[in-house]
Amino acid sequence: MSTTALKLVALVFMALDHIGVFIPGMPIVLRWAGRLALPLFIFCTTEGFSHTHSKKQYMLRLYLAGIFMDLLNRWVSGIGYTLSDFSPVKLGIDNNIFRTLFCISVLCFLIDSFQKKNSNRRKYLAAYCVWQASVYLFLELLGKFLSPSPLSEEIVRFLPNLLGSVYYLEGGWVFLLLGVLLYLVKDNKKTLATGYLSFCAVYFAVTVTQFLPRVLIKLQYFAYILGNNGQTALSTTLSDFELTLYDFCMRHSGLATGYSSELNPFFTEYQWMMVGALPFLLAYNGKKGKGYKYFFYLFYPIHIYILYFIGGWIGAMS
Repeated sequence: MSTTALKLVALVFMALDHIGVFIPGMPIVLRWAGRLALPLFIFCTTEGFSHTHSKKQYMLRLYLAGIFMDLLNRWVSGIGYTLSDFSPVKLGIDNNIFRTLFCISVLCFLIDSFQKKNSNRRKYLAAYCVWQASVYLFLELLGKFLSPSPLSEEIVRFLPNLLGSVYYLEGGWVFLLLGVLLYLVKDNKKTLATGYLSFCAVYFAVTVTQFLPRVLIKLQYFAYILGNNGQTALSTTLSDFELTLYDFCMRHSGLATGYSSELNPFFTEYQWMMVGALPFLLAYNGKKGKGYKYFFYLFYPIHIYILYFIGGWIGAMS
């Protein structure tokens, strides 16, 4: 299968997933099928980055698409809020895979600079780290100083996109790790299969065992014990660390931070089903295909907005 064929397959799975998201009463199987879409798009992005004539233009195109999608989301959601007899499944639209793919492409650029021993590779890495850390601190401080209001909330939610931050991504930074993995193993099908299966297995284990919520609960417990034993300063430090970790993971990791006694790998935490994308990844033949570049850029937002309004009108009638 060519890159174009993989994108078309991913597009079908994505559309099925969004039908399940936006249209009321759809069977869960549509969401299961949708788990295959993002890994395929990520793989195609890493391949596209590898073979593009201008890596900077490739990254810029994804960046601008993310900005445009974010603005469109706010505009379309605003229209939905003003409509009478309109009851969407989701109160607003926050889908923006372009942001995730842009951040992955930047990481690919860094990896590529080290693989090719670019003379500026360490400067690129240092600049990237300073850039991301500065944006994160700026957003954290801005959120604390701005008075709570709908406008300030919109500003804080838009700035990560404008500033190219890896935070507040659709899917979380878990999928940045997947992007790095796929970029590193994409040229060897054996390592691709091993790496991808390992990633899915770890993801399954972490989510089904609720590893992150359990760690957070343990930290809370130890802070409580220390406080009862008179070690107030250490208890406060550990409690503050737990709150910071919770806040960071809640907004950025893509993993659930709250413990649930009703967790089910088929009906609540089914992202592991992305393992089903592996046969399609292994079927890739290294060819680009016909491309249809701008078709994919246009289809993604258009089909989401159509489904959003259809779902809202159906919801109002039910």
